[in-house]
Amino acid sequence: MKKLLVLLLFSFIIGCASTENIISDYDETVDFNKYSTFVICIDDLFVENTTFPKYDNNKIRSFISDAIELQMIAFGYKTNVLEPELQAGFKLIVEEKEATFKNCDIEDELHYWHECTINTEIYTTETLIIYVSDFKMNQIIWQASIECDMNKSGANLQAYIKELVIKLFKEYPRSKK
Repeated sequence: MKKLLVLLLFSFIIGCASTENIISDYDETVDFNKYSTFVICIDDLFVENTTFPKYDNNKIRSFISDAIELQMIAFGYKTNVLEPELQAGFKLIVEEKEATFKNCDIEDELHYWHECTINTEIYTTETLIIYVSDFKMNQIIWQASIECDMNKSGANLQAYIKELVIKLFKEYPRSKK
C-alpha cells in the first residue's frame, strides 16, 4: 500500500513539474519586414502589482525592458523615440491562487481512514507577456506569453529574464538580421 502511495506521489510531482508552454500569436496580414524602427513602451516600466514586490518591481521591469530592446535590435530594428513604427512592451501578470489538498491517514490496510484533514495552500503564479504593436494603427501585431518565476536573486534574475525573452522572441515572425 505504501509503495502505491509513493508511486502516486511521484506521479503527482512529475505531473506538476514546470513546463515552458509558450503561447504566441501574430497578425498574418502584416509584413513584419516593412518596419525598421521601434520604441519601448514607457508605461510598461511602471510597477503594477504593488502587493507583490518580490515578483514585480522596478529592477525586474528594467531587466525585461532591456532584454526586449536587445531582441528588437537583434531583429534589425533601430530605436527611434520621435517617429517609431513599432512599439514593443510587456505585461507582467501576478496572481495569487489557492489549492486544497486532502491528507488522509490510514489506520491500517483493512480499515477506513482514521483521520482526514484538508490543507489549503496559497501560491503565486506569474506570466510574462511580450507584445509588439504597430504604432500608427495602435494595434498589437504579435504577442507571446510564458509562465515564469521572478522571485530570484540579483544576478540569476537578470540572466533568467534575458533567457525568457529570448525564448519568447523565437516565436517572432521575422528572421534575425
